[in-house]
Amino acid sequence: MPIAPFSIRYTVDPMSFEPKEEVILRTLSQMRDAFVDTAAADEMLKSGDTTIVEVFMASIPKAEGELMVNINTVYPGKVGDEYFMTKGHIHADHVHNPEIYVTVRGEGKLLLQTPDGEVTVSELAENVISYIPANCAHRCINTGDEPLIYLGFFPADTDRDYSFGKGDKRFKNIFVEEDGQVVMKLHPEVG
Repeated sequence: MPIAPFSIRYTVDPMSFEPKEEVILRTLSQMRDAFVDTAAADEMLKSGDTTIVEVFMASIPKAEGELMVNINTVYPGKVGDEYFMTKGHIHADHVHNPEIYVTVRGEGKLLLQTPDGEVTVSELAENVISYIPANCAHRCINTGDEPLIYLGFFPADTDRDYSFGKGDKRFKNIFVEEDGQVVMKLHPEVG
């Protein structure tokens, strides 16, 4: 049964998204192994467990025919020289579950990778709309000095596979700062 029309009011300063069903926080301790320099992550954790990503999910049923919306924040920072990023995932349905991001604040990179290993990088910046094909694993990287904030839209029944990024399904590239510049490098564990 379709849900009734409704509106969500959001602001980015301060961050607000109402009504919301769920808030997802991803902290450094939860994402430690996503970063190459785990020793730097361990050193940072001695000073506290930094929030890296915050997601507010709308109150929309996870049902076929419904459209989910969320607002995502990737906070600025680095682990060693590697920029803060989302955990990254791929959609289980590689045909019918694309996603759209609308960046409302900040700057960064959208790393996309097909299951065959083809990599594409798009810019994330205010007033940019990014289309993510259903067959692409994707990760957002905050390369700026302020929070990277974007709205996400996708079919509400989308199953997200967060095991992408581990082992054989690892993202091939990382983003680091070198000499004050954002540089994309091959992940050291990718042969």
